[in-house]
Amino acid sequence: RKRDMDFEAIIVKATEEQKMLADENFIRKVVELGELLVIRHCVFTMGPPGAGKSSTWKTLSRAQTLDGKKTTVVDLNPKVVSTNELYGVCDPKTRDWKDGLMSNKLRSLSEEPDSNPKWIILDGDLDANWIESMNSVMDDNKILTLASNERIVLKPHMKLIFEIRNLKFATPATVSRAGILYISDTSGY
Repeated sequence: RKRDMDFEAIIVKATEEQKMLADENFIRKVVELGELLVIRHCVFTMGPPGAGKSSTWKTLSRAQTLDGKKTTVVDLNPKVVSTNELYGVCDPKTRDWKDGLMSNKLRSLSEEPDSNPKWIILDGDLDANWIESMNSVMDDNKILTLASNERIVLKPHMKLIFEIRNLKFATPATVSRAGILYISDTSGY
């Protein structure tokens, strides 16, 4: 594999800034996440709790910022709200739209005028109740269609990173739409 030693040095600096050990295996996982995000707009970082999934994307974000590409990160847990609170809901009587957490954040990021990297981290195991609504965002359409008929486009500089334990509740359609980075708890970091 081709290595960018200059960027790896920036990753080491970002790791040390966060008071973490710049272990070779950890640096490699950060690089692999970056490589996946170049070719995919959705990535599953997968592994057991405590394996370093959050540290991996946080370090990549910091390294990109140090490298002049200020990375904006919005970290959401889709399991703490209902599907209506996540995506939004239309009142059937009044037809008033109440925005959801995901729809609000995705719209806000897409309206920012710059093209710096913008990530939405969905930190919580997959659930058939909310992940199926993400399929149109995760596929090549890159569009979140809301019940209000609004369509929010995921722009090229925007990425979705799912921080999950496993793919137990994911359908083949969902799994086929994302890159997967497995982080083992035996990685040594």
